[in-house]
Amino acid sequence: MPATRSVLSLAALLALCASASTMDALPRFPKGQDYGRARKALLAQGWAPLHLPGADPCRPGDRRCAGRPEMFACAGTGVAPCLFLWRRGAVTIEVATYGEERARVSRITCRTGCG
Repeated sequence: MPATRSVLSLAALLALCASASTMDALPRFPKGQDYGRARKALLAQGWAPLHLPGADPCRPGDRRCAGRPEMFACAGTGVAPCLFLWRRGAVTIEVATYGEERARVSRITCRTGCG
């Protein structure tokens, strides 16, 4: 029995470390960071814009998403939230923003491949 417990404990530890290293590898930006600046940093860190079928089209004149193929959805009301998708290797993240005039980062969430 002790050998079985050791194997299970080791497996749990390895899973925890893999999950922690994936989460540590996620980009971090201060809340309220201008999305344009965050976007440049993501590109420099090797993240690639991800365009999924079914994404909302960017409305003409919407500066939040113009020229940003990673835009998945943008609302034009309230706090004007948008979701932008990025991929690096097997990891896909979503960057949520707010702001009608200028998109600002509110959070980054791991969507797939997070371990």
